[in-house]
Amino acid sequence: MTNSAKTPTGKVKKGQVAIRVDSGSIKACFPRSYCNKGQIKLATGIPLISGWESTASKLQRRLQIELEDGKLDDGDGNFQLGRYNDILSEYGLRARLKLAKLQPNSDDQLPPKPDLSLMEVWGNYCEYRKLSLRESTFKNMYTGSYSNFLESAIEATGSEDAIKIRSWLLENRNQKHVREILSNLSKAYKLAMKNKLLTHNPFEGMAEEIVNKGAVGRTQGEIDTENDDDILDRTKAYSWDEAQAILSYVELNCSHWHNFLKFKFLTGCRTGEAIALTWCDIEWDNERVLIRRTYDRVTKKFYPLKNDKTYKGKESRKFPMPRDGEFWKFLKSIPQGQPNEIVFKSKAGKTIDRISFCNAWKGREGQNKGIIPPLIEQGKLTKYLSPYNTRHSFITHAIFDLGIDEKIVSTWCGHKLEISNKHYQDVAVFAARVNPHLPIMGSQNSQQQTELDLLKEQLRKQQELIDTLLKDK
Repeated sequence: MTNSAKTPTGKVKKGQVAIRVDSGSIKACFPRSYCNKGQIKLATGIPLISGWESTASKLQRRLQIELEDGKLDDGDGNFQLGRYNDILSEYGLRARLKLAKLQPNSDDQLPPKPDLSLMEVWGNYCEYRKLSLRESTFKNMYTGSYSNFLESAIEATGSEDAIKIRSWLLENRNQKHVREILSNLSKAYKLAMKNKLLTHNPFEGMAEEIVNKGAVGRTQGEIDTENDDDILDRTKAYSWDEAQAILSYVELNCSHWHNFLKFKFLTGCRTGEAIALTWCDIEWDNERVLIRRTYDRVTKKFYPLKNDKTYKGKESRKFPMPRDGEFWKFLKSIPQGQPNEIVFKSKAGKTIDRISFCNAWKGREGQNKGIIPPLIEQGKLTKYLSPYNTRHSFITHAIFDLGIDEKIVSTWCGHKLEISNKHYQDVAVFAARVNPHLPIMGSQNSQQQTELDLLKEQLRKQQELIDTLLKDK
């Protein structure tokens, strides 16, 4: 069934070229009166993603001129498909149209269906998934990073061959994302086959064949580095002394970043979560901070935390803030704003931009030295780690230096652990009573409580409650 979406230029006059969504792809529709073979619909190679209308408008104007100049007609009423392909090439489009003889068109006979390009298949799939994905995920990953990766692979290989695309991605991009791209590509081709647009899925099974062996040739800015897979790797964390050196340097040299950075070091929260913190998230009476939103720089919107198994159906994490402790005093030192006002702002008093913070962290050639490079030069740090590794630093400090049980730390920070739902809830109760900035049991040398110790503590308290209830009867 033909999609009734309007063309980019609005309602098309009779006898004019129209470019619109038709049968799941963007096609150029030529007027019936132009060719003695009836109306002709041809793929344009324009991917069906956000912003396609701009390219479609330019192509429509060009085709209309060509039509009126008679350059798309061989003089005998036959459509010049070769000329049409040349025009698409000028616009950097690939419709992979076959130079087949057009057949007369009637109500029950359509012109031959052209092959779809890889990016057309991907664009159709993105449009199909649009409403089922979080807006930030759709824009950042599907029409952002993933689309860029595929375009880079096609350009680098000069081909849309599935094996060549797969090989290039594995050699140049993060392996986790390559698996996700190939998996979604396979689904995209299955969707096209379901809609009878294609008959073959060249990417079927490719994602499952990839084994974990790391990433090769990654370029900065193309890979999502906020990954918790290596959260307990101490080589990817600054020591607590190094963290203090960073904070001291920031306080002296770029103080407007100090509070934001200290909050990240003291909580281990993600950058977007720290940006999204508002004053109503700080519950002074309950002695805790709620981490319940994140900020996305692309859409410039706030979103609730992902409702995955880490949070057990809850929309927030609860981070302890013992009264008059280090964390409490730190937040009290910040001038308080209105309940719905964000706590940490940029130097201009606006929402913090993650890229600006990253540039301040690593420095920009010819503009600023940054925070980390000077400390490495001074010998106070031994390596460069990304801003996200403030999270690693807090988590490894809490577990390995302070002896706090890993399961408790995971309830504060939201990284995943393979534990049962029941035990996770038990640990969450205990976690609310632990000071995240002091050694467990008040001794720097004491060992972290074992899982058995935690369960015994819960059983003891449950027995006390049962005894109390029996006495009251």
